[in-house]
Amino acid sequence: MNNIDTRNEVGDTRKKKWKSKLRQITAASVANLSSVAYGMAMAWPTPSLPLLKSGKPLLDGRIISVEEEAWLGSLAFFGALVSSPISSYVSQRYGRKIAGYSIVIPFIVSWLFMVLLESLHLFYISRFSLGLCCGGVLVFCPMYVGEISEDSIRGALGTFRSTLGNIAFIIMYAVGPLISIKDMATICVFIPIIFALAYYWMPESPLYLMKNGRSQEAMESLLWLRGGDVQAAEMEMMKLTAVVKKSENVNTSIKSLLSSRGTRRALVICIVLGGSMQLSGIYAILNYAVSIFELTGGSVEPNTATVILAVVQLIGSLASLLLLDVAGRRLLIIASQTIMCICLGGLGIYFFLQKENYDLTSVAFLPILFVGLPVFFLAVGLGSVTYVVMSEMFSPEARGIATTVTTITVWLSAFLPTKFYVNIVDLLGLHGCYWLFAFVCVACAVFTFFKIPETKNRSLESILRELNGEDVKSDEECTERTANS
Repeated sequence: MNNIDTRNEVGDTRKKKWKSKLRQITAASVANLSSVAYGMAMAWPTPSLPLLKSGKPLLDGRIISVEEEAWLGSLAFFGALVSSPISSYVSQRYGRKIAGYSIVIPFIVSWLFMVLLESLHLFYISRFSLGLCCGGVLVFCPMYVGEISEDSIRGALGTFRSTLGNIAFIIMYAVGPLISIKDMATICVFIPIIFALAYYWMPESPLYLMKNGRSQEAMESLLWLRGGDVQAAEMEMMKLTAVVKKSENVNTSIKSLLSSRGTRRALVICIVLGGSMQLSGIYAILNYAVSIFELTGGSVEPNTATVILAVVQLIGSLASLLLLDVAGRRLLIIASQTIMCICLGGLGIYFFLQKENYDLTSVAFLPILFVGLPVFFLAVGLGSVTYVVMSEMFSPEARGIATTVTTITVWLSAFLPTKFYVNIVDLLGLHGCYWLFAFVCVACAVFTFFKIPETKNRSLESILRELNGEDVKSDEECTERTANS
């Protein structure tokens, strides 16, 4: 009889764990519908800019210039740079749910500009406004997903942002060249609407509720996210209590936060990761992919090659989802950045030999390989890991300011190489441009090896203790100490 009871208890425990994970996956997936809207906005230049440069005048009755092309490709990054501190304030002051809702109307209006109007200046406004929305997604979405997830699957759920974003890239790259810019914008209007309707049913972040003294609502949120498992929810409440208590009566000015060794270390780590991700030239490569493949004279049609790149990027995100909580954050970053360095360096060599008029017909496939592999390994490494790490390394009182500084770095680092890509090529040559991107990759790998701690399957309190140079205790010891205090 006792054996039967034991088996029943084990079965019930397994059911609760599966229900808990299913609900967390559901919440993370719904929140990341905003990442689909983000991906469509970021992918827009690749199929659209060639259309705007084609023989048919589409804006103001003329063909756009090289300078106008650069602005259309980069203004979204500038908009995201502006909106990051605003979105961070809204997330901290009014909650992750309100921050998510705040991007819906601007997303819709921005796409409607492209549907209804054919003016270059209004397209500029649309791209800037889409950037404002994308900046909001990058602030609230990783924060929300990191705070609703249990330690064992936090890394995997954190990769949903890049996975769903990359699905959006595939849709835009595959469909964009086949239909008009207006029709593509019409499709994009519906994505933020679907997100808003689904997000309404998801719970607020338990950490946000606890910080604001709403412990009963935090418990209800955790009970839903943990599939009704009261014991698991109570354990999570203990961990949250420990983190929130530590942050009480803490001065949240930038000066006081930076006086903490742990916050300084975490901030430097996230700035380096975010800056490296963008300065490796990923958006320059994706935005100008058609032009790059035309210059190489490869055997694959340029628009087809960009779709291949998007598929490769998605496969990389899925690989990251599977590997992040197995291999860990450090290994993925170091391995991926090393391979990216080799490939981007090889692409630079290809362009150098092409400039010197070498016959490269027999190796015409190499540019696709040298572009495809960095796109894949960026998705495996920094493209996914950066935002996971960003959600793991900051205490509640520091998270708002730290996220703001990190996302500003990300967007500034994306804006500069995209806007001035043509200028960099003119200055260094196409080969020199990609050698510069390769140098950024190897520098990031070296930094990761010496400076970044592993955060896989660890609680926030354990990570914060290591960043502050304290003795690293197990999560069980941290929880026990909280229960006894």
